[in-house]
Amino acid sequence: MKNQISAKIVADSINQQRDRITTMEIVFPRPILAEFNTHRLFTRNSASSRAIPFKKMVEMVKNSPFIPIAWQKDHSGMQGTEYFEGWRAKILNLAWKAGAKSAVFAATKLHKLGLTKQLCNRLLEPFMYHKVLVTFTETENFFNLRCPQYEDTYRNEIYKSRKDMCDDWNREHLSGLPKQDSTLEWLKINKGQGEIHIMDLAEKMWDAMNESIPVKLNSGQWHIPYGDNISDENANDYLENIYDIRKDGLWGQKEIEEFKCKIAVARCARLSYQTLGDNPVIDYKADLKLFDILKNSGHFSPFEHVARCMSNEEYRSYIKGKCVINSISDEVIAPVINEGWCNNFKGFIQYRYLLES
Repeated sequence: MKNQISAKIVADSINQQRDRITTMEIVFPRPILAEFNTHRLFTRNSASSRAIPFKKMVEMVKNSPFIPIAWQKDHSGMQGTEYFEGWRAKILNLAWKAGAKSAVFAATKLHKLGLTKQLCNRLLEPFMYHKVLVTFTETENFFNLRCPQYEDTYRNEIYKSRKDMCDDWNREHLSGLPKQDSTLEWLKINKGQGEIHIMDLAEKMWDAMNESIPVKLNSGQWHIPYGDNISDENANDYLENIYDIRKDGLWGQKEIEEFKCKIAVARCARLSYQTLGDNPVIDYKADLKLFDILKNSGHFSPFEHVARCMSNEEYRSYIKGKCVINSISDEVIAPVINEGWCNNFKGFIQYRYLLES
C-alpha cells in the first residue's frame, strides 16, 4: 500500500516583523496522533472518529489501510536502528493486514448489533490514516525533535530532509546516495530519535515550508486558510444578496474580510467529519450557518486558524514573560519580556481571541 503521509500548505503568511504563520493539511497514521498533539504551540483541528460515518471508516481501512513504512526490530529504549527485510518483512506485512481485516470484522459485528459508531470506529483507528489541519508560527522545537537526522559522512553534516541532502550532492555532482523511494536505505543513515512515521511527517512539513513563499501581510490584514477560494467579487455578490442592498462597486474591505473569515472558520471545522479525499464545493449559506452554530455553542477551536496581523503598537503590547521583583522594596528590577505573543501565535492575533475579548 502507498505511504499516504503528506503535508499540504493551504495558507502561508508573513508579517512586517518577519513572523511567519502557516496553515497545513497534514495526513499521518492515527497511532501517532497523541505524539503529535504534545506540541502545544500548534493550533489543530482533527478528523473525528465520533463524527465520521462507520461505513466510511470501514472503506478507508479496506481500501487504503495504514501499513508501517518499515518493520523495525524489537529494541530497548525509545528508538531502534535495525529493520526486518526480505521474506520476514513480507510475513510481517501479511500479519499486519490480517490484523486490519480482523478489526474490520469485529467492528462490523458490533455495529450490526446496534453499537454506536463512536465505539465501533475505535477498533479501526490503529489501521487508519488521519487528517489534521494545523496552524503555527513557531516550528523550531518541533523540527529539532521530530525531523530525521540524515548523516552525511562525506561532509560530516546532518540533514533534516532527503531533498536538502540530495540537492547539495547534486550541486557538487556527487553520487552514492540512496534512491529517493528507498525508505529502508534512508532509515539506515537516519540518526534521528523520533518515531519513524512522525519523522516522515516532519520531513514533509519541513519540505513544504521550504518550497512555499509566504504572502506578505501589513498590520490589520488577515491570514485566512482556504481564502484563495473566495474572491472579493463572489463575496460582494453574496453580501448584496443576503442584505438585499446594492452598492456602487465592492463592499468595504472590512465586510469582505469578515465574510471570508467566517467562511474559513466553517471550512476549518468541516475537517472533523470529512474523510480523506473529500473536496466539497463551498456553499456560502451552509458555511455561514455553521459559523453561527460554532459560535453560539462555544466550539471555538476552528476560530484559531484565522488570525489578524499585529500592528507595531500591538506587537509591543502583546507580551509574555515576567517581571523580576526586589523582595525587599517590591520594585521592578528588570522586566523579562517577549514581545508579539498572543496565545500560541507570535505576530498574529487569533480570531478566537478577538471574539472572546
